Amino acid sequence: MSVRVVADNYIRPDAVSAFIAAAKELIVETHANDKGCISYGLYRDLADPQHLTVLEEWESQEALDAHSASAHFQRLFPAFAAAADPAKPGVVSIYVPVD
Repeated sequence: MSVRVVADNYIRPDAVSAFIAAAKELIVETHANDKGCISYGLYRDLADPQHLTVLEEWESQEALDAHSASAHFQRLFPAFAAAADPAKPGVVSIYVPVD
């Protein structure tokens, strides 16, 4: 069963560029190295340029778990936390299709 992730991030104005750079690097590494990745991309909210969302689709929960444990995710994820706006905590939601 496929798994979809919606990772909403609210970024400090001074950290948007750093967040985007880290996210782009993570996207490249994920597409190159993570089995089971169907799609993985970064999107910006047109109404709020500091609201950046990573949309992911994985073949299985196991593939998502392996991605979360990967060296590139572990190396780059702290940059996401460092860029976060403390006044607007991010939210990660994980979905599966409804049968």
